[in-house]
Amino acid sequence: MEKERIMKLKTLAVAITAATISSSAFALDFNGYFRAGFGMNADGGSQFCYGNGGPDAHVVGRLGNECDTYAELSFSQNVVERPTGEKFSIHTLVAYGTYEEFGFAGTRDTRGNSFQGVTGEAPEAGAETAGSPWSGQRLSFREAYAKYIMSSGMELWAGNRYYGRKDVHINDWYYVNGSGYGVGVDNINVGLGQVAVAVRHTKWHDVSGGADMRQNMASTPILDLRWKGVDVGLGSLDFIAMLGKANLSDAQEEGATDGQYNDKTGFSGTIEWALGFSGGFNKLVAQYNTEGFAWSGYGMNNHLGDSYNIGNYNNGGDAQLGRKSWRIIDHGVASFGRSFDLGYSVFYSQLDNPGSDEKGKRFGATVRPRFKWNDTMSTQVEFGYYNQEDPWEPESTDLKKVTIAQAWSPLKEKGGFWARPEIRIFATHFFGSDKDNQWWDGAAGTENPEWGGYGTGVFDKSETMFGAQVEAWW
Repeated sequence: MEKERIMKLKTLAVAITAATISSSAFALDFNGYFRAGFGMNADGGSQFCYGNGGPDAHVVGRLGNECDTYAELSFSQNVVERPTGEKFSIHTLVAYGTYEEFGFAGTRDTRGNSFQGVTGEAPEAGAETAGSPWSGQRLSFREAYAKYIMSSGMELWAGNRYYGRKDVHINDWYYVNGSGYGVGVDNINVGLGQVAVAVRHTKWHDVSGGADMRQNMASTPILDLRWKGVDVGLGSLDFIAMLGKANLSDAQEEGATDGQYNDKTGFSGTIEWALGFSGGFNKLVAQYNTEGFAWSGYGMNNHLGDSYNIGNYNNGGDAQLGRKSWRIIDHGVASFGRSFDLGYSVFYSQLDNPGSDEKGKRFGATVRPRFKWNDTMSTQVEFGYYNQEDPWEPESTDLKKVTIAQAWSPLKEKGGFWARPEIRIFATHFFGSDKDNQWWDGAAGTENPEWGGYGTGVFDKSETMFGAQVEAWW
């Protein structure tokens, strides 16, 4: 009887040990990001922002210039780990955000009341409560993919994910944005760096006018090739090449004449030189893009790689056939002793517009220096300048910004520039071209045909903002 009792205790002990080991090995990884806050206009009303997290990024910097609440919650777990080193893992990410109104020349504050819903209509939908504090907001399942990590370290993945994105944090700008559905193999060791190959499936607006009742979008796959971490002695190089082309059904192709869509193969090439040093880094980037990649590779556009634009001259003015663009970007973070650091970015870009001898030009610079008073408190100032000279606009326009912010964050424990969470109070002033001149009588939503695609600049009585915000990641 005693022997049987001892055996049961041993069995229970083994089971508890196995469960503990299993729980430890397959612990859930929880990561995330959020920003939230409020702002007010010194001339009355809510905060008004110039630029957003969408197509135009924050061209003069994001500090004191974000009119949204946004959050991402990421959950990942290893589900199988073999003694050989092989692993199977699953990854998910849910994102929430308040609406951002891209149709207006800036971003109006739509954060609404303190309790935010996660359903409802977009502000442009026309519903009675659309865009109101009670209309609900955005909820998106942005990542759902699995990885098989081989014993060699090579990875096979498939699903929906953020793939190999490259960004400038102070502008919230992804100059390479491979987000979306796909399948690929990463970390192929070739001796000098690693190679990654992926096929990503994106979609574009139906260019056939609904000719195929079984297809409501146009298929635009992208081949994504990368050679990463190539050691050149002084830093390392990353090379990225993307090829995109329309993949229309027979009915779509018959319903779309050559004047309605771009059937050419587009190319996007990126070379990035990364140099790390004590307390920071610098990245110098060169990009060249053609056809459906050209527009998203112009200016501070945020979508290079997450879609392929097959619009042509007769497709709502979405003229991509024959377009080319290039841009040079330099950005980084530097630390000077224990009390001073800064983030910075500068870029210049050009667009070759078909049928015009004039080239589009957009360029800008942002710098955010910070003085650290102690292990918790710091003072930040952000200066931004942006200029655009597009051939379809009658004159060049510019936008300037200065923000001062007092911030509290775990500087000692989390380290300098990237220490989060960070609680801020801020004051921001914008100045530059007169934005009201680009609209009929300065009335919002009333377009001035002389300008077509609008320039940049500042609206009257929307120059000075103040407020508070928190930004966090973990």
